[in-house]
Amino acid sequence: MINSGINEIDNLIYPPGTCIPDTSIKTPLSSGEITFDNKFNQPLPSLVEAEFNGNAITVKALIFVESQIPLEVVKIKQLFSISNFGNCKLQFFIYCSEEVIKKLNDDKESNKGRYKAYKIDFSTEETKNFPKGISLENIKVVQTFVWNIDPETSRGTETVVKTSNT
Repeated sequence: MINSGINEIDNLIYPPGTCIPDTSIKTPLSSGEITFDNKFNQPLPSLVEAEFNGNAITVKALIFVESQIPLEVVKIKQLFSISNFGNCKLQFFIYCSEEVIKKLNDDKESNKGRYKAYKIDFSTEETKNFPKGISLENIKVVQTFVWNIDPETSRGTETVVKTSNT
């Protein structure tokens, strides 16, 4: 969620899609830290699990942020799309407010290569912008992006949606 190429808030590019309500997003849970000797130009990919439980898709994601500033709130947008194989897909974009992005960018230089891991759980029942006749049970794949306020350096992870037995 950090990009050294974007220094001005005026240059932020926000992700597309419909906002998931804050009430559907659990507070990010710090899950440890990892340090790399080499610097990456793109965000590290997230680890993602998705499940359809009959009325909602629940997603659990582990993301990595190059900063020691605690990440307390994230925002998520969802966008319906079709995968390369013709399957219905939801794209989720995990991002922060302008204020948080400024703090993370300011902290980035002193924490090169040091990433905090955060577990983010969220769910969606939203089908407002789906094509007619498509429901959540038709979603076979989710793609989760750690949105880096710059689509060129944002990183996506695709995951198959499991179906619960309940």
